[in-house]
Amino acid sequence: MLTILWWALVALLLCFGFLGCFINKVPGPIAVVIATLLAILLLDIPIEWSTFGIITALAIASMIVSKLLVKLVKKLQEYSKRATWGTTIGSIVGLLLVWGAASSESNALLVTMLIVGFIVLPFVLAFLLELTNKQGAVTALKCATSATCAYLSDTLLKLAVFVYAIYVIFQIG
Repeated sequence: MLTILWWALVALLLCFGFLGCFINKVPGPIAVVIATLLAILLLDIPIEWSTFGIITALAIASMIVSKLLVKLVKKLQEYSKRATWGTTIGSIVGLLLVWGAASSESNALLVTMLIVGFIVLPFVLAFLLELTNKQGAVTALKCATSATCAYLSDTLLKLAVFVYAIYVIFQIG
């Protein structure tokens, strides 16, 4: 019975970590590291401590590189919090679209929803919200492009850590 609770906690942390890949304010990499540690200590999953160290180092590196990339992108083209909110809201809606498409048997629909949900929708919402910032369309387009690039790089870094931890915890392969 206790094992089921520990698995539920690890699964909850991994879900939290997955959400953190797409939502900036959620500390996804930290949740993934904690889930991996709990899997080692409480579930007796044979994960080497060196592998846990790699996951931890990757999580820390992803958070640092993510911050540096966002600063670099903002130096190239400044964007407002509205653009950030646009990419965040777009990615949440995108997650829902992909989740809905995943139940379909059509791979084309799934690929389309991945592109629309994680690239197009965050960009369009960032653009629309930047337009409400009383800017011209050209400036809003530049800001939305910058915000979307920052969002995609951040998401991909965190997703890489998440996928590696899933690979290790569930010993896929």
